[in-house]
Amino acid sequence: MTVFLSAYTNGVDKKGRVSVPAPFRAELATHSRQTVVVYAAPNEPFLYGWGYDDFVKFTEKIMQLPPMSKTRQRLARTILAAAQPLSFDENGRILLPERFLKSADIQTKATFAGQGDFFTMWNPDAYEATLNADQEHFDDDWEALTENGWGL
Repeated sequence: MTVFLSAYTNGVDKKGRVSVPAPFRAELATHSRQTVVVYAAPNEPFLYGWGYDDFVKFTEKIMQLPPMSKTRQRLARTILAAAQPLSFDENGRILLPERFLKSADIQTKATFAGQGDFFTMWNPDAYEATLNADQEHFDDDWEALTENGWGL
């Protein structure tokens, strides 16, 4: 089971190469392919990153919908057709295509934020602003979590 935790900010070079944090690469060590599947979050300022095997499981959930359903077609276009597998170079970097860099406004640095079974990549300023806004909702979010049967 893959679990991405913590947040890291790494430099992005002029070619769009960025080092995936070492703890994230370690989580991917048991996957069938040493690949990160990336796609731009629809209507959001970040990118999603999945380990290959976890993305396949996610894809299977989409494919369980009826083939001709509008929901499946939309998800296939916005996620599956938009996703791109990116391999690591010898230094643990991936090359983010220009369209992804522009979509998330990633320029010289990228913040990787663990989200459990996937991670997100952000412009560091956008990540900080979103994190600050999220913290304002923490008490309500925690309450919703405990009301759904999870509590300490």
